[in-house]
Amino acid sequence: MLKELEDYVVDDLIYEDTKVIFVLESPHTQEVKNGYPVAGKSGVDMSLVLFGLSEPFGKLIYEKKLKHLGLLNISNLPLQKSAYKNPHARVLEFFETIRQNPKPRKNLKASINLVIDKMLSNFRARLEKHKDKKIVLCGRFAESAFDVVFRDDEFEAVLRVPHPSFNNWRKVRYEEKIKQLKEFVKC
Repeated sequence: MLKELEDYVVDDLIYEDTKVIFVLESPHTQEVKNGYPVAGKSGVDMSLVLFGLSEPFGKLIYEKKLKHLGLLNISNLPLQKSAYKNPHARVLEFFETIRQNPKPRKNLKASINLVIDKMLSNFRARLEKHKDKKIVLCGRFAESAFDVVFRDDEFEAVLRVPHPSFNNWRKVRYEEKIKQLKEFVKC
């Protein structure tokens, strides 16, 4: 990893008693600042929808108030350049491109595939040791990255839901999916 990116790493929150792991894209500014995933507005929306609580979902898990739940980002580094104080490293250009689609590219320069391969290999290593857990894939990016390296039947159960940003979990069109999610996270 590039030395200047080390301060931006946000580790997963998975504990011994975790039963359900939420998989999301990557950290952003609030996550880097607080040191845990889903620390911003999406985290607050997740907590409100699932538990009627107004603290960020990541904070509740970080403080072990929701012990049976865990969080894991596909990338432990932010994929949005705006999360970085000095967004000039060449790899950040790749991150922005990868955000659009985490699958390896056939027609682009091989160097972006090296970044994608490293990210997906790291993701695989972090998640594959939790095949006895239930997995919640939050959004298309999480689904796409997961599908590159895993099959649903490798885990206890997998549920695919929209990303919690933009109040998605409160939208009428996702109401049935969120009902499923509420049942899925009961342990």
